[in-house]
Amino acid sequence: MRQLWVWMLLMALAFVNYRCHCCLQEERSGLLEIKAWFSHAGAGYDDLQSWDKEDLNCCNWDMVECDSTTNRVIELDLSWVNSDGLEDLYLNASLFLPFKELESLYLSGNQLVGGLKNQGSLLSILFSLHIN
Repeated sequence: MRQLWVWMLLMALAFVNYRCHCCLQEERSGLLEIKAWFSHAGAGYDDLQSWDKEDLNCCNWDMVECDSTTNRVIELDLSWVNSDGLEDLYLNASLFLPFKELESLYLSGNQLVGGLKNQGSLLSILFSLHIN
């Protein structure tokens, strides 16, 4: 009987450990907001198709890289998501605030204008910003 309890405990721990290898809910929600923002602007459908609200592990999504220890998003490569856009997009830099450990943000080729001028606190958390 004791072996059964030990086995059940090990299985429960394995399940909990498996479930914990996901990105943080706050960051997953933030990524889905970015997807909605690009989609509302008429861009990014094909590029962001793997960003599925049913998939709890956003670390496996295209263009997202997470730290292997903390499971926090450390890199977003959103280059050319709006490459076929008909008009310029005004960047809402506050979309990136949930990403506390973001080191690299690639935004080139998106016809972005404005939005970064008064975002000093946001830019101070970024290691490198690529918009060219």
